[in-house]
Amino acid sequence: MKKKVFKQWMLISLVGALVLVLSACGDKNDDTQDALAAIKAKGKIVVGNNAVFAPFGFHAIVDGADQRVGFDIDLAKEIAKDIGVEVEFKQLDLDALIPALKAGQTDILISALSATEERKQQVDFSDIYYLSQDIALIQASDKDKYKSLDDLKGKRIGVQLNSTEQTLMQAQFPNENLVLMDNMNTLNLALKAKQVDVVISEGLVAKVAVAANPELAIADGIVIDDSALNSAGVGVVVKKNEDALRESINKTIKRLQDSGDLDKYIQAASELAAKNQKNE
Repeated sequence: MKKKVFKQWMLISLVGALVLVLSACGDKNDDTQDALAAIKAKGKIVVGNNAVFAPFGFHAIVDGADQRVGFDIDLAKEIAKDIGVEVEFKQLDLDALIPALKAGQTDILISALSATEERKQQVDFSDIYYLSQDIALIQASDKDKYKSLDDLKGKRIGVQLNSTEQTLMQAQFPNENLVLMDNMNTLNLALKAKQVDVVISEGLVAKVAVAANPELAIADGIVIDDSALNSAGVGVVVKKNEDALRESINKTIKRLQDSGDLDKYIQAASELAAKNQKNE
């Protein structure tokens, strides 16, 4: 009799445990749907962005008014359109982007963020929408001084605070005194004022700076090896396990890539950024 009762008790316990496991799995699946469903329910998607990184995101006077522009901004608007909601942008410093997302202050991040292994430990990334390559920005009059990466030794190297460029330069030149600044606008001004000797920047950002400032140039001989970042490129950032939202974003990225519209957005943003910097 005792054996029979014990077997029945064991069977009930196992069934109960199985129900709990299945419930937990069901809850997780519901969570992956909730992010996208919540965005649709509130009728808007909140996008974290650092709009001081032209041509990805920046401010410019368009039709007589100050507007947030750039191809990151265009991408965000397309994502919102495909979901069927409005878009709201939240201005954040670079180091505040991921904490804000994790705290629920934004729904996604679109801010030229490279999908590094370090970041992927905290958040998930969409498919890659832009392949970046860091380059060295210098005074045009100094172009003959910089033929290789070794020529940066002993120089004042400017990088954006908490950026992948800071990570790379600290690894390449651990004994050098890096000059850290909050944004690329400040770094470019520092280079023009000769407060730094070189600025390490994302390639497209540097090319826009050169197009707007003839006194600046790209050091063609300096090759920045970014393989240590283990990054496939730049992607849209979402919270962990938000699979439905991430898949929706991926569909928008693919549509824009297949149509050629993403390339058009990049070109238009680059031209506007160069024009905007000339007028500043």
